[in-house]
Amino acid sequence: MNQVNYEKAHLHWSSVSSNVDGMLGGFEQLHSTDINTSKQLLDYLIKKQLLTKFEHALDCASGIGRITKHLLLPKFSYVDMVDFAETFIEQSEEYIGFEGNSRVQNKFVESLHTFKPSPNYYDLIWIQWVTGQLSDDDLTNFLRRCKKGLTKNGCIIIKDNVTSRDEERIFDECDSSWTRPSNELRPLIEAADLNIVLERKQLFFPKNNFPVFMFVLKPSDI
Repeated sequence: MNQVNYEKAHLHWSSVSSNVDGMLGGFEQLHSTDINTSKQLLDYLIKKQLLTKFEHALDCASGIGRITKHLLLPKFSYVDMVDFAETFIEQSEEYIGFEGNSRVQNKFVESLHTFKPSPNYYDLIWIQWVTGQLSDDDLTNFLRRCKKGLTKNGCIIIKDNVTSRDEERIFDECDSSWTRPSNELRPLIEAADLNIVLERKQLFFPKNNFPVFMFVLKPSDI
């Protein structure tokens, strides 16, 4: 069975252009649709009081800050970014711009399989298009650490590709990542003592792409 190889993944992403097209794997045209749908999700969570504080957010696998700039900074007072690629973090200075950077408090250069969010600090932790880069155990352990990083009534949002058919996961040799079916992703989330309180499908993406789902997670022990 194929296994995630972090060194190989790092080599792949280190060769990617530090721009929106690079962050989206050559699908720059999906940027606006992606961000607008994510904004609608946040607005819904706010309306339903599933998200009630807007002080600190964390952008996981942030790249150059596409999500930080267009989704999180308009909603939150401060944002932290974490990405393993120093080149992406460096480019984020120019991409996000002066005003935005003044509200980005920390830019961590670290892989998610070792990263530990500050405890009881984040109102929202956003994890997009990166869960497949983590092994099953590392994903669950990372989510456990994220859970500890949440403030009261904080939430974690995973937005990622899932396979079209529940019976299979697909391995990408190029970047050493899995695309998991939702029935394999759910137990990994539950093992981190998190509940999926809301699930939505991303609409208006090309039909030949993997389906993309958004999972809103809350601690199961509250």
